[in-house]
Amino acid sequence: MNLLLLLSALLSALTGGASAVRAPVAAHAAAGIVASVQAEVRAARAASRPQQRVPGLTALADLGTTTVLALTAVEPLFASRRRE
Repeated sequence: MNLLLLLSALLSALTGGASAVRAPVAAHAAAGIVASVQAEVRAARAASRPQQRVPGLTALADLGTTTVLALTAVEPLFASRRRE
């Protein structure tokens, strides 16, 4: 099996060099004939970030307050421990 693979690789290597030289494809030949189009030149725009509003006094006053939620335990804390 390995001998067949080796012979196949050698045959591909020997015949692959001759097939690399081919006549140019018609699409490549036609591409050279087409007139080049000049691109439109525009001035580059500078990237900018969107402007953010300055927070008002009421928004700044609300930052200091925190909301405390009354959370009740569904099960007691000792119930989740392993008992032996």
